[in-house]
Amino acid sequence: MPKQTRLDENAVIYQPRSEISEKEKLRDMSFSNKLSYLWEYYKIHALVSIGAIALASYFIYSIVTPNIEPQFYAVVINNTIADDVIEKYQADFADYLQLDPKTESIDINAAFNFNGTDEYSMNMNQVLSTYVAAAQVDVIIAPESEMASYAYNGYLDKLSDQLPTDIYSSLTDNFYLSDLEEDPEKNVYGIYLTNTKLFADNANNEDPYVIGIVSNSKHKENAVEFIRYLFNDKQ
Repeated sequence: MPKQTRLDENAVIYQPRSEISEKEKLRDMSFSNKLSYLWEYYKIHALVSIGAIALASYFIYSIVTPNIEPQFYAVVINNTIADDVIEKYQADFADYLQLDPKTESIDINAAFNFNGTDEYSMNMNQVLSTYVAAAQVDVIIAPESEMASYAYNGYLDKLSDQLPTDIYSSLTDNFYLSDLEEDPEKNVYGIYLTNTKLFADNANNEDPYVIGIVSNSKHKENAVEFIRYLFNDKQ
């Protein structure tokens, strides 16, 4: 008995439906629609795959790449020496210390410039203070006008406590002394670098540069060796 319906038995809804394949769907779409469709339906799979690849890459990198331990970190404030010269001295000092470049490093960071606006200078000072507080800085090299604040605010060691006798006695003419009433002993907090080859040949010495060892440095022996290296440099 025929179905009791208002539609003819040959109506479309009673015709067998053919499933459209993914390939056919994509074939009839514009390029932008294809991208949207693929992202909508396959984004979870894609994100999982990307995450898995990134995680695997991280573990592989961690395994095959040795940990590089910093052995010396110097900050140069208001640097006037060309970058290539700084880089050369950085490499030469690493050789001087006989470091293994695969596992040990030194860094002479000459990017701290306090000659900008007051806000910029304040931000740079905050960055430097953070580095020092984290015990990441071994020596500070700065023009005399900048160095005073670091010497007087406890950033720097008294060099009489750090330098061996031979260096200390040979550099007495280059000492940077405190001149505060609170420090009547006139302690040595730094050494003028004007007579080193690096600064004599490359720096603007109108405001002479001074080097000091940071009081919480983790590599004070290498900081002392850096001072020895600079004053013995015959390059």
